[in-house]
Amino acid sequence: METARLLEILASYNRFWTTGHLDAGISRDLLPQCLAQVDTKEIVVLKGVRRCGKSTLLAQVMDALLQRGIRPQQLLRINLEEPLFSAEASVELLEQIYRTWRERVCPEGKGYLFLDEIQNIPGWEGWVRGRSDTEDVKIFVTGSSAQMLSREIGTKLTGRQVSFEVYPLSFSEFLRFKGMEVQSELDYVSNKTLIRHHFFNYLKYGGFPEVALRQDDANRELLLKNYFEDILYRDIVTRHEIRDVANLRNLAVFLLTNNTRPTSLNKLKGNFSISQDKTENYLSAILESYLTFQLQRFSWSLKSVQRAGFKPYAIDTGLRNRVAFSFSADTGRLVENVVHNHLRRCHEEIYFALDGGETDFIVKEGLKIVRRIQVWYEDAPQAEIPERELAAFGKLQGDDAECLLLTNDLEKDTEIGQTKVRCLPVVKYLLLGE
Repeated sequence: METARLLEILASYNRFWTTGHLDAGISRDLLPQCLAQVDTKEIVVLKGVRRCGKSTLLAQVMDALLQRGIRPQQLLRINLEEPLFSAEASVELLEQIYRTWRERVCPEGKGYLFLDEIQNIPGWEGWVRGRSDTEDVKIFVTGSSAQMLSREIGTKLTGRQVSFEVYPLSFSEFLRFKGMEVQSELDYVSNKTLIRHHFFNYLKYGGFPEVALRQDDANRELLLKNYFEDILYRDIVTRHEIRDVANLRNLAVFLLTNNTRPTSLNKLKGNFSISQDKTENYLSAILESYLTFQLQRFSWSLKSVQRAGFKPYAIDTGLRNRVAFSFSADTGRLVENVVHNHLRRCHEEIYFALDGGETDFIVKEGLKIVRRIQVWYEDAPQAEIPERELAAFGKLQGDDAECLLLTNDLEKDTEIGQTKVRCLPVVKYLLLGE
């Protein structure tokens, strides 16, 4: 690409070079952790589903740097899904972009390089490592593929990167997008009715930032439909060169429809009458795209975990509602899905259990189970807890893990056998519990 044309494209994406200002949107909870890495040498990797806010988070980091007094020209942002770059997506293009910026815009001083959707460049990891090792530049990259980025990082960036997973909005972030901050028990009690109203909308339309900002339901529905199609075709079909799109789509819709319900590879293979290899490959591709998560059954035996079935959870309840075949409100399962995603943000190891009765979630830290969580959410608040919801807690022996029953609106302590169980409203837990 000609240097003059390349510089024109870069200037159009980096208008803050001349204005000194960029629109950074509403602050995300992950921002302080990203800013803590600004002065380190490591490459910062932001991974997450398409449209979850990775680019906005980069903009917030950039805005913070400008607020610190960094010259605008020291920052370069590149969207590697830019159609003008797609025909020449290569390491050579990255090098040309970098040299053009350094020679024409920022010839001296430390540089800050922000590469959006890096997985579109074959061999990007070697180039990024080379520039980081030899140049005075801090590099941030984003990508929409979990396993692809993990493989690339594992081969070339071991010990040279710090990774963060970016999700659609948590419920606390969703409230921030609605102009509300809940930071204390008083905030929660004072605004309880409005908070529960927003929670209903959060369950229905999910937490994709742009969807949360839209006021019209038809626009929200359209956005969610487009997100699903983009993830399916751009992040799965095209990237993995899948030809049997019909079965892939059916599998994705099945997993979203049956979120929270135990399944297995054998069941999936039987449902769609496709081979074991194809089932495994399609499931792996869907998981890589962050469309769904796979929650494994807990066992102290790693082999047992790998052989056991799993429960699928949607990356976003709004996306799930838009594409799933569902003939009921499914409120309880949507709440369980939200709790799962909350736990995944906060903890590295979570499972479900079938030790005498199903426990929705087990949180493990190191060699110890620290928390057991059951989700019991009825549309109409109830004062009496069904025995089935407490059954799993009653069979525990020799386990000092905290036991939580997350409810619609019930808050009290109870006991089942010798086990103490704390009942807590799920909305309060999501906002103040961790």
